[in-house]
Amino acid sequence: MFSSARWRLTLWFAGVLALVLVAMGTAVYLSTRHALLSSLDADLRSRASKEVVSLVARLSELSRRQLPLEQVRVGPEHPSPPYFYALLRPDGQVLAASANTDPAALPPPDASYAVMNGEAMFVNTRDQQGEDMRVYLLPLGGPRGTYVLAVGRSREPELDALRRLLLILIGGGAAGLVMASMGGYFLAGLALRPIREAMDRQRAFVADASHELRTPLALIRASAELVRRHPEEPVATHAQAVDDIVAESERLTRMVSQLLALARADAGRLSLNLERLDLAALAQDVVRQLRPQADERGLELVCESGGPAYLRGDEARLREVLLVLLDNALKFTGAGGRVTVRVADGGNRVHLSVSDTGIGIPPEHLPRIFDRFYRVDRSRTHDGGAGLGLSIAKSIVEAHEGRIWAESQPGQGSTFHVELPRSGPRRQAPAT
Repeated sequence: MFSSARWRLTLWFAGVLALVLVAMGTAVYLSTRHALLSSLDADLRSRASKEVVSLVARLSELSRRQLPLEQVRVGPEHPSPPYFYALLRPDGQVLAASANTDPAALPPPDASYAVMNGEAMFVNTRDQQGEDMRVYLLPLGGPRGTYVLAVGRSREPELDALRRLLLILIGGGAAGLVMASMGGYFLAGLALRPIREAMDRQRAFVADASHELRTPLALIRASAELVRRHPEEPVATHAQAVDDIVAESERLTRMVSQLLALARADAGRLSLNLERLDLAALAQDVVRQLRPQADERGLELVCESGGPAYLRGDEARLREVLLVLLDNALKFTGAGGRVTVRVADGGNRVHLSVSDTGIGIPPEHLPRIFDRFYRVDRSRTHDGGAGLGLSIAKSIVEAHEGRIWAESQPGQGSTFHVELPRSGPRRQAPAT
């Protein structure tokens, strides 16, 4: 699915880019062509306008001296090789021309008639070598009638430049399209990677959730079937089965609540009741509540702080974070160990840490301990937890725009760090 989507994105990108390149190339080619040919026309028009003045004077001089008009010199005395000049009669016959004039390059007679009856015009012709010529025809009045001045030159320099430009545009556009398509294929892969990872996480989440929910449901069903097989016996006879049903039901309820909290966090709708609170006082209160549990396990539980640490946050949510971290610390620390909660005021941020002297976390597990349903010790599947506590704690911390991470050495204990902004989150998620 992702492979075909990647190719479709690449083809769409290549198609759109091809249209853009064609449009830009066409615009560049046409604008350059117009500029080159317009410059040629302006040059011919300028030369013809200058020549008309001199030519009328020369015709008048020949007429005054009663010399044949065929003797008139047309064009500059030393014309540039690309240009040619010719003086035409109204019927298109050549009266006089510069030495480099190719008769094949002169316009047909009907063009001379059109100029005589109208205005100056441009005509495209070809010389004997087949080169494209551009000729400007301008009517002029002489002492013995009206004539047509033709000034022209080859268009090959401009057309050759345009052909080179076209090759560059086609070649460069094709090369650019190929390289851009390769880059588009790569970028499409990068763009689809988060979607693929999200779907993989979703599949894993659904599979893990199904597995976690299946176990208590199976226990509930087994206990219920045990009671049903002996309907004549009093409920007290199956007290253990009933207790199992109640315990597993409570576990299911807790797990569903945790899944609901994670779903709200994923949707950005984990609501927070923000207020000004002292995180140090909150930590001391949670430690006080859990100290009897620590004493039962033979653990020392202490809270250290350098004084009040005020911030803006949700007291109930942050209490839940502390309970999750302390529950893990107490659970994985053996008798005689120590669990320490520290709260420090760091200026714009408040730092909370929970350290223990327990079994620690292997380095290969550290990057995944905040994943849902992930357990470092897979054998502990019936300790009442579903591997969602740290995920929920991470979601709550991130909802406060803080960060949470862990440091650990196997056999030496673990430390979970939480940093929270003193001012609280900038945006509050909508309540659900």
